[in-house]
Amino acid sequence: MRVLCPIRGLIEPMVWLWRGLAAVGVLAVLLGVGVAVATGPVTAGSPLATAPTSDTAIEAPAPSGPEPLPTGDGTGDLTEVLAEPPAYIPVEERPRAVFLGDSITRGYTEPSSGAVGPNSWFYGLLDDTTGVVRYGGTVAEVGMTIEWMASQAWNALALSPDILIVHGGTNNIDGEVDIPILISSFQRIKDAADVLGIPVAVCTLPPRDDPAADARVVALNDALRLWADEQGVILLDTGTPLRAPGGGWIYGYSGDGTHPTAEGALVMSEAAAITLRRIPLGV
Repeated sequence: MRVLCPIRGLIEPMVWLWRGLAAVGVLAVLLGVGVAVATGPVTAGSPLATAPTSDTAIEAPAPSGPEPLPTGDGTGDLTEVLAEPPAYIPVEERPRAVFLGDSITRGYTEPSSGAVGPNSWFYGLLDDTTGVVRYGGTVAEVGMTIEWMASQAWNALALSPDILIVHGGTNNIDGEVDIPILISSFQRIKDAADVLGIPVAVCTLPPRDDPAADARVVALNDALRLWADEQGVILLDTGTPLRAPGGGWIYGYSGDGTHPTAEGALVMSEAAAITLRRIPLGV
């Protein structure tokens, strides 16, 4: 006779239950692996978003507006600039210029006659073809200092110039000088012109054959450049193209070591014209 064991009846359902749970576990593992493969691993601390980077530097915008006025680089090399034909400015469109100075401005001529001789440094600025200004008058005397010119500023301005052009200081550097005091006289001239709204241009001094005097010329020219830049004064670098590499005048540009020859005066006018042509109507 076969005896039924009650325990066996319980074992078979439990076996099937365990098999079902195992199958569910395997399915869950497979689903987890699939999600991991699809999304990739997640690392702690990863930023949500980062700004794009570039190895190319962003260039600053180019400056706009008119170019600054040239003040001369001290090299004296005008070959390339002078090789270009100057632009013609009709005489009636040129500004009226009055010149304040000493014998280098007067050029051994008589200002009251209205004549300007070829030894005057600005002779070439009045040329019918290559000139850039109209002649408005001269206030100049032989042997005068920059202090005298400052005292004559109102006489020069009374001639109603569109621009006042000053060439002074040569007679100051024969002895020891106080550069700030000389610059104060240039400032007096500018202050007077400012009252009437008339622009001022100043020239750098020509060299001297005497080394001690030439050293003082260099010092005053350096101070003039700095002052002109600070005060908004037009600087006409008429002295640099006359200077020899070792100092003093280039041969043929002066007959006495102080005043220009007609050839030297022409070089000075050309140097000044380079600057004046870059200003609207020469001012």
